[in-house]
Amino acid sequence: MAIDFQSNRHLDEELVMLRRLLFEMSDVVDEQVAGAIDAVSNCDVELARRVRERDDEVDRLELDVDRQCERILALFTPVAVDLRLIISAVKVNTDLERIGDHAKNLAKNTQQLESCSDLIGRTRIREMADEARAVLHEAQDAFMKQDRVLARKVLAHDRLVDRLHDETLKTIASLIRKHPERANELVHLVNMGKSVERIADHAKNIAELVVFLVEGIDIRHRGAREASAEEAGNETG
Repeated sequence: MAIDFQSNRHLDEELVMLRRLLFEMSDVVDEQVAGAIDAVSNCDVELARRVRERDDEVDRLELDVDRQCERILALFTPVAVDLRLIISAVKVNTDLERIGDHAKNLAKNTQQLESCSDLIGRTRIREMADEARAVLHEAQDAFMKQDRVLARKVLAHDRLVDRLHDETLKTIASLIRKHPERANELVHLVNMGKSVERIADHAKNIAELVVFLVEGIDIRHRGAREASAEEAGNETG
C-alpha cells in the first residue's frame, strides 16, 4: 500500500497550528490568572476589572481551537498518537477556558471587596492562589513538553491546594462566627477560595490528559473504573 506523504505532511502542519493555538490560549489564561491573583493580593479593583475584560479573548481562542480540531477531523483520519492529541486538545481547551472563567470570577469577587486586605490576610487564600498558579505552570509545561513525569507531579501538588482550601474554609467559618456583621464580605472570600481551588483542579485535569496523550492511559476517576471493572468481572464470573 502506498503511503501518502503529502497528506501526512499536511496533517503535521495542521497539528502544528493546533498546538500553536493551544499554547497561545495557555499564555493568555496564565496572564489572566496571574492578574487575578495580584488583584486579590493587593485588593486592586482596577486590575480586577482588566482581568475580567480579557475573558472575551479567552473565549475567542477557545472557538479557534475547536474549529481547528474540527478541521483536522474533517480533512484527515488521524490515528494513534495524532488522534489522542486531538482528543486531548478538545479537553485541554475546555479546561483552559474554565480556568479563565474562574480567574474572571476571582477578579469579580475582588471588586466586591475594595477594603478586603484585613480579611484576606487572616486566611490562606493568597498562599493557596500562589500554589494554584504553580500547579497551572507545571501542567502547562507538562503539556508543552509532553512530560508524563512532570504531569504526575502535578497530581500531588494539587492535593496541597486542596488542603489549603479546607483550612481557608474553616478559618472563614470561624470569622463569620466572630464577626457576623461582615458575613457578606466573608461569603465573597468563600467564592474566591472556591475559584482558586477550581483553577488547580482544571490544571490537574490537563496533567491527567498529558499522561493519556503520552502513555495512552486514562488515569481519571481510577476508583470508579476499578469498581466498574470489578462489577463487570462479577457479572461474567
